Amino acid sequence: MTDSSIPSLSVRSYTKQTCRHKHNYFQLVLPINGHILIEIDNFSGRVGVGEGVCIAPNEVHYFSANELSKFIVADLEYVPVNLNDRLHPIFQVTSALQAFLSFVEIQISQFADQGHEEILALFLTLLETSLKGCGMDKRMTPVLSYIHRDLSRGFTQGELAQIACMGTTQFKIRFKEATGHSLRDYLVKVRMEKAKALLRNTDTPMSSIAQLTGYDDVPAFSRRFKAYFGQPPKFFKRK
Repeated sequence: MTDSSIPSLSVRSYTKQTCRHKHNYFQLVLPINGHILIEIDNFSGRVGVGEGVCIAPNEVHYFSANELSKFIVADLEYVPVNLNDRLHPIFQVTSALQAFLSFVEIQISQFADQGHEEILALFLTLLETSLKGCGMDKRMTPVLSYIHRDLSRGFTQGELAQIACMGTTQFKIRFKEATGHSLRDYLVKVRMEKAKALLRNTDTPMSSIAQLTGYDDVPAFSRRFKAYFGQPPKFFKRK
């Protein structure tokens, strides 16, 4: 990465072989599928969906990940003030930002260089307004990774509680503490945010958006979308 290419957003995958390097700019690594194992000055552990890590300029770091995991990586000259804290490099992101990251993956992967400056500006704005600090129960990390891997499928409290190695009652409590929502409300929120991002920024057919967000048909999707946003999907459709 050269200074002339900063700021930038990219979709990256890594390998299980641990790598070590440093760079002279800030780097945010935000998982969209799976997790990364990373070691920096004040943190050593796993960072998964619903979290991000801020690597400071010239900070040596070690990292590895499953090759199937994917990450949005932001290389930046500056970061929001509340991220510029080497003592607390891990941060949580809202469901709205997580949904936007899914859109970023689609846009960067499928549409080459189209609209990247606009996407980066939107990313930075949303990042600054949606940071939540740290403190999420780490057992929620694999749960959120599992959910965001495929928002089209159905999920039950029982299966997710098993992933978190908790009883169902404890899972309900911890999940709401981590996300601010019940499982049902969280799924509606992230699905609707993903749908809106796809409508606003891609030419994905309505039927495909419905399927990607867990709805069997367009009418059912449209009813839920209008109930959530107060406007039908066509209101947000890219012209």
